[in-house]
Amino acid sequence: MQRRNLYLSCAAYLLPITCAEVLTIYNPKAGIALHAVILFALLLHSGMESDKDKNLSTFLMALVLAPLIRILSLSMPFVQFSKISGFLLISLPIFVGIFTCMWLQGLRAKDVGLSSSKLKHTPIEAGVILLAIPVGIIEYLILKPAPFPGSGSGAVNLIAASLIFVVCTGFLEELVFRGLIQHNAIKLMSKWWGILFVSTIFGVLHVGNLALWDCVIAFSVGLIYSIVREKTGSIYGISISHGIINTGLFLIAPHFF
Repeated sequence: MQRRNLYLSCAAYLLPITCAEVLTIYNPKAGIALHAVILFALLLHSGMESDKDKNLSTFLMALVLAPLIRILSLSMPFVQFSKISGFLLISLPIFVGIFTCMWLQGLRAKDVGLSSSKLKHTPIEAGVILLAIPVGIIEYLILKPAPFPGSGSGAVNLIAASLIFVVCTGFLEELVFRGLIQHNAIKLMSKWWGILFVSTIFGVLHVGNLALWDCVIAFSVGLIYSIVREKTGSIYGISISHGIINTGLFLIAPHFF
């Protein structure tokens, strides 16, 4: 009964997060408001469970980062900043949230995948990085985003923008999902249920792209990343892979396809 209630609690947050993502398609302000409600509900629930179920409390605390990412990404005034600078600005409060959460939970760097993988795992790391090239092209063919302003105006700008994508989208999102949330989800549930939950919520947060196949790809790639993270104990390879996907999607593919 306790495990059943646990899965119901997870579903109880997955459903409104999905609804908030769908709502942002039709009314972004309402979607942001619902994400804010979910965020405060998670914080309140986490506090209420702190003396009853420590694992559930820390899981809910980590899950706060999912609606926080969407609130910041949807509310950033890109009119006043370039899109590339916007990614950098969005990442700062999220990094603060991540390391605050790690501190409150007493987590070590290696608990969230901030450690080098063993030499025997090099082929896995290399494979997941190479996977980013076809995935980035496929995502571009599905979404067809416009080129980022300035992305084609010189090698220096391209390298700088690529580094921002690797650090502020690839590394950041992998630290949130495959690092912090996955660590807590597996501790709370089990290895495979935790991986499935993290991959599902990662896919759901792509609903706003208005492409079902993009959600499927996000879920599938997220599942692969979760498995690689568990196998290697590191998020570095998958962070580079994630960053390359976004670099190809927004900076390179629009100039060649």
